[in-house]
Amino acid sequence: MPARCDPEPVASTPAAAFRVLGPLTLTTAADALVLPPSKVTCLLAALLLHPDEVVSVAALQQAIWGDDPPVSARAALQTCALRLRQLFQRHGLTANAIRTVPGGYRITAGPQTVDLMRFRELAGRTRAETDPETELATLEEALALWSEPMLANVPSEALHRDVVPRVNEERVRVIERLCDLKIGLGRDRSALVDLWTATRVYPANERFAASLVEVLYRTGRQADALTELRRIKEHLDNELGVGPGAGLRRLELTILRGEAPAPVAAVAPRPGPAAPARPPTSVAGFVGRAALCRTLADRLRGGTRIVVLSGLPGVGKTALAQHVAGLVAEDFPGGVRQLEPGAPDAVVSSGSATGRRLLLADDVADATLARRLPAVLGPDDVLLVTSRPSLSALVARLGGWLHRVEPLDPQEALDLLGVALGAERVRAESSAAAELAALCEHLPLALRIAATRVLLRARMSLDEAVRWLSVDPIGRLSLPGDPEMSLAGRFDETLARAGDVLAGAFLRLAAGAPGTITVPTAAVLLDVDRVRARELLDDLVDQSLMEEAADQYRIRGLLRRHAHGAAGRGPTPDGVKKGTHG
Repeated sequence: MPARCDPEPVASTPAAAFRVLGPLTLTTAADALVLPPSKVTCLLAALLLHPDEVVSVAALQQAIWGDDPPVSARAALQTCALRLRQLFQRHGLTANAIRTVPGGYRITAGPQTVDLMRFRELAGRTRAETDPETELATLEEALALWSEPMLANVPSEALHRDVVPRVNEERVRVIERLCDLKIGLGRDRSALVDLWTATRVYPANERFAASLVEVLYRTGRQADALTELRRIKEHLDNELGVGPGAGLRRLELTILRGEAPAPVAAVAPRPGPAAPARPPTSVAGFVGRAALCRTLADRLRGGTRIVVLSGLPGVGKTALAQHVAGLVAEDFPGGVRQLEPGAPDAVVSSGSATGRRLLLADDVADATLARRLPAVLGPDDVLLVTSRPSLSALVARLGGWLHRVEPLDPQEALDLLGVALGAERVRAESSAAAELAALCEHLPLALRIAATRVLLRARMSLDEAVRWLSVDPIGRLSLPGDPEMSLAGRFDETLARAGDVLAGAFLRLAAGAPGTITVPTAAVLLDVDRVRARELLDDLVDQSLMEEAADQYRIRGLLRRHAHGAAGRGPTPDGVKKGTHG
């Protein structure tokens, strides 16, 4: 039985416009509602800051309660989600559904309904723009979406500490480019207005201060330029205990000596593409996930510092990461670079390319390795991580984006079989091909192995392949000589990484609960109280061994089959009771 998700939103109902680039506001055709500070407001803000994306339960709990959530946080989160849905219903906003999905919640949104998405869409559009006038107009349209202060009515320390500053960094980059364009086009007086505002909103930003001082001096306002220099020096000293950088010091000497101001540089072109230092190995025959690839590419280009792709073994996380890295490679002048497995502080690189880098960390095994990853990031670098555990604590602590990768949809699975077996054959035996894909549960690894096994049996029809695979899916979804091409091997490795306690709990649940698993059911099967049962279930979800939606848990069929075979030889479940409350 598949995990239950809320129904898809009805397209004909009216959508709301949500504002997060200012006080959190909900706008309909009839009204604009500035939401009062509350836990429900924190929940909505956390969802809108990750629009049309799955936000994990852990991230939402931290957004609402910070680093010390109550014992009943999960139930309280469900209550908040219910109240948010009720708020939407009162305003007729069923097109903007809050959906419960495996791993967390998601709000249906798009650039026309969330100002943050519109801002990113406009900013992204300028990267390919060659006409400075058009680029300038687009950037001005993007900045017009902002007002101060951002999310002032959202009482979430975690969001204001971890997420809002990162969104503000996107704004800073747009303002910097806009001012560069205006100065390069000879519009000093227009640039002055933007720079005065920027230096007051971002008083420690030396680039804004230097640009303002230069424009003031070039337009004959030497006294104002010196006054602005004193302001930034005092602010840096009083607030940060540091002096101005070399650029500001040189600028001050130029003014004091009465030297001619530096000539205005022409409008700087966008950085051109640079060859990656070591591009990731491409995956032949990559198909599907087009919408997700676009979302990931936008995230990486937009400067999201850490992106984590998690999911069960064989779901295609590595192939997805490598494919998307290829899509965005030219946006990273410093190259796409691979982190050494098991040693994330060692960056594999070659050549002398400098600039913003995309760093890939594949198959990060646990939180211990994950905690070392941020140390390798330069100020403009972006980190793309794949992992079977969710690494939600890493994202919650440092900010970023977490996405649980799901199996392919049925048509994408058929497309993958078509790449391996030939599209004509799959079309000719479409019914059997669909059955074969379903037996593989639409997992890319299982599909590739099954297709290869079929190719090795040249006279086997797809109907015969379905009957052959049905006898022993786990045993036959394996290729000899390569442990990586064995579904059973991947599952065994995941259980070993989870540890004896979680592996034992998983084996008991797989053997004792044939369908959907609830907390009371798990408590009985594991012989623990319900608090401990929920902890174990949530930990299994985090390890990608189970899926959860609306307090119902399930184990995928292939994982369950593997558990039945592993029960006699797997880890003992005796440690399940450790940590039992009461």
